[in-house]
Amino acid sequence: MKFMIVDDSRLSRKKLSNFVIELGYEVICEAVDGIDGLEKFKEYSPDFILTDLEMPNMKGDELSQKILEIDNKVIIILITSITDKKELLNAIRLGVRKVMQKPIRLEKLKIAINELMDN
Repeated sequence: MKFMIVDDSRLSRKKLSNFVIELGYEVICEAVDGIDGLEKFKEYSPDFILTDLEMPNMKGDELSQKILEIDNKVIIILITSITDKKELLNAIRLGVRKVMQKPIRLEKLKIAINELMDN
C-alpha cells in the first residue's frame, strides 16, 4: 500500500509519515495543501490518502471530492479537530472512507487502516 500525506503542518506530516512507516507501509509523497495534494495525487497515484480537513488554498474535503472524481477506489482518511457534524457528514457523503479526530494515535490509525483494507 502506497500512502500520501496531506497536511499544512510539517510536524503533523512527519508524525503521520512515521506512523505509516512504523505500520509497514510506504509513504510515496507528502503535500502541503489541497492544491499540492491534487497535483501529487495525479503524479504518484497513491492507494491511501491521509489528509487534514483545515488547510489553506484547498480544504481536505474539496481535495477528496476532486480526487474521488478521478479515482473512486482510492481510500481517503480525513483527519480533523473539527467536531461540526454537518461538515463531517458531508465529507462521508463525498466518499471519504473514514473521519478521524485529532490527535491521531498509532493504534487507532492501525485499526482504521486495517478495517478499510478489509472492506
